Amino acid sequence: MSEPTFHVAVFCKAPVAGSVKTRLIPAYGAQGAAEIYLQLAERTLSTVSQTHTLANCSASLWVADDPHHKTITRWSHDFQMPVHQQHGDNLGARMLQCLQAMRRTHERVLLIGTDCPGFTSQHFIDAANALTTTCPWIFVPSEDGGYVLVGSNAPNDAPFVDIEWSTPIVMRQTRTALITSNQKWAELPSLWDVDEPQDVLHLRRDTPL
Repeated sequence: MSEPTFHVAVFCKAPVAGSVKTRLIPAYGAQGAAEIYLQLAERTLSTVSQTHTLANCSASLWVADDPHHKTITRWSHDFQMPVHQQHGDNLGARMLQCLQAMRRTHERVLLIGTDCPGFTSQHFIDAANALTTTCPWIFVPSEDGGYVLVGSNAPNDAPFVDIEWSTPIVMRQTRTALITSNQKWAELPSLWDVDEPQDVLHLRRDTPL
């Protein structure tokens, strides 16, 4: 088989009740929130696997907590993805470390979480194709003000410094940081993700789990 055309790094956690999707716990309970997280994560991994078939991309799991958890081990086996530990003091530092690590062996690297059920293989392909010699960054904004994908072929810390993570101004601050650092970037149309109880209602209405 030919060399992978791009790489997808999936940021994830073990689906432990009480430690994932905590904003859903008041409505669904700790176990219910963990089950929603598990379903979202496996939907994401299935999409990544489909993209491998369509576009010959490679992929990896980047785990924020226990990389040896039984579910992480199962995902690694079932979806044929090596497991890495996230490192860094905040989300920006962890994303930068991942992008730079994978860029050593892959020309284009895309990084996603597991919260966006609307992500398709075409989104990954379009995002990878947006990375060029004159455009080193690609983002897919989320409707809540953050972003659900970041990708680069020349990652540096410009979009990750002094960002107020997990707030509605993340993407706005990121654009400002890129402009200030004279970095070119592209954006695909925004998508919705699952963070709040009302997002689960949206999920079950439009894309049943």
